[in-house]
Amino acid sequence: MDMDKLGEKTLALYRSKANEYLRNKKKSSALLNEALQKAATNRSALGETWEKLQLLFGVLRDWINGNYKEMPKRSLLLVILGIVYFVSPLDGIFDYIPFAGLVDDAAIAGFVISQVSVDLERYKLWKKNQESDIEQL
Repeated sequence: MDMDKLGEKTLALYRSKANEYLRNKKKSSALLNEALQKAATNRSALGETWEKLQLLFGVLRDWINGNYKEMPKRSLLLVILGIVYFVSPLDGIFDYIPFAGLVDDAAIAGFVISQVSVDLERYKLWKKNQESDIEQL
């Protein structure tokens, strides 16, 4: 089974939960905080996945705060799906297994990023423009 089919099948299990977060920014904020804590606790084990997660966390944070409104609903749903999967202790490989529990999280994060790469590039450009606007003040 290729990664795209595996990623889609795995994330389908979390779709209804992700839709709840999409409808409720307060819940999304709590999810983001949980994900940030898990990522910080496992930063060294996450390796290069750390940067990928930071991008997903950033776009979700800016959507929650109402700062970034350009993310298509489908892409935002995929980002939330990936984060829900990341925080779930009972995903493909249980997170209580040291390091191994993060392998599937990294794979799903990579899958999500590949699926929404165009939208994430737009977000990164928007973010860069926001930062340069602040520097000019």
